[in-house]
Amino acid sequence: MTRETSKPTTNEGSLCEFRKSFETVRKASYMIGIDTSTPERDTNIRIIGSNLFLMALYVVCLYSGWFLRADWYSLLELSVCLLLTLQGSSKMWTAIVHKVRYFELFQTTERIYERFDSDERNRPILIDVIAKMNLLIKGIVIVYVSSGLLIVVVVVLYASITRQKFLALTAFIPFVDYTTSAGYILHSMLHLSMIVICVDGYLAADVAFIITVVPIIAYGNCLQNEIRHLNLLLQTPQRNEKLITENLVRICQLHQMIVEFEQDAVEHFKFGCAVQILFQSGTLLVTIFLTYICGYLQAACIFMALFFQLTQYCALGTIVTAKKNNQMIIDIYDIEWYLLDKPQQRIVSFMLFRAQTAKDLSVGGVAPLNVVTYVKIMKAIYSYLAMLMTFVE
Repeated sequence: MTRETSKPTTNEGSLCEFRKSFETVRKASYMIGIDTSTPERDTNIRIIGSNLFLMALYVVCLYSGWFLRADWYSLLELSVCLLLTLQGSSKMWTAIVHKVRYFELFQTTERIYERFDSDERNRPILIDVIAKMNLLIKGIVIVYVSSGLLIVVVVVLYASITRQKFLALTAFIPFVDYTTSAGYILHSMLHLSMIVICVDGYLAADVAFIITVVPIIAYGNCLQNEIRHLNLLLQTPQRNEKLITENLVRICQLHQMIVEFEQDAVEHFKFGCAVQILFQSGTLLVTIFLTYICGYLQAACIFMALFFQLTQYCALGTIVTAKKNNQMIIDIYDIEWYLLDKPQQRIVSFMLFRAQTAKDLSVGGVAPLNVVTYVKIMKAIYSYLAMLMTFVE
């Protein structure tokens, strides 16, 4: 028996669809031992195993670095594993140490969404943004999983064609000879585990970032819709002052909730974004070099996921900033304040002040998280890549 599913109509509300968006991060987080539905600290075998595995990877990287110390091309291949492990450790640290903050952000955004969803006029806007957000999440799942699968496919095809013991990653288990059958199986199991945990952990962290910041776009659009409705009330021949006051107070409360939520989100992701952007840039540089100069196909697969990841972070930072600060300030200015009473005008002034003092998503507070920073990163990668190629030649 099959269950029919359909897109909710605007009369049914969209809160349930919004809650479903959290399922991807919940499932991915569950695999590494983190339960995002509760603020309590997790103590289970999965999270202990995940942390022990990360610690083991550092031992593997140190041993492999010593083992390959005479071959700097192989050391570059190893550096990809090390950089990915460092980035994964940062994500795990943030998820464990700041779990309560994650939980509070999720709860706050759900409350704001529910307030906007209570007005039927906002539901088409909310449904549209959530549908696009879910599409982006599906795209991330496809890209990350495809990158991991492509590495496995490359290894299987090469090993089948050449009949050689070809490793998926340049990382060696201490004192285990991968040229033997048993050693090759152990190394293959390690590399497969690294790929699976990497894909799952990155997916959980990046989807958590998306479902936190993307709804801000919907909130900005809904606030614009509420202001438009308020202006219509102000222009009616027979004004309902009580209704006008209620709508203005509602707009002010919603705007206050959005600004406070944004400040919490900006503070939460500030240093995490700095670490992610730093390691993403470094890994992109190494993977481009290994792909172009050395023909290391696994690096090309990793590059695909990291390029998508970096683009996603900077693009969302740009969109959210444009919608959050610039557009909301313009929308508040569009309120026909001259038709309001003095106490009501003071409310509008307060909203303008709060909108102008809001913070933007940033890379550790050093640079804004936007396409301008993205272009600078790409230029820096190109410059360092040109220098490396000159050095090789």
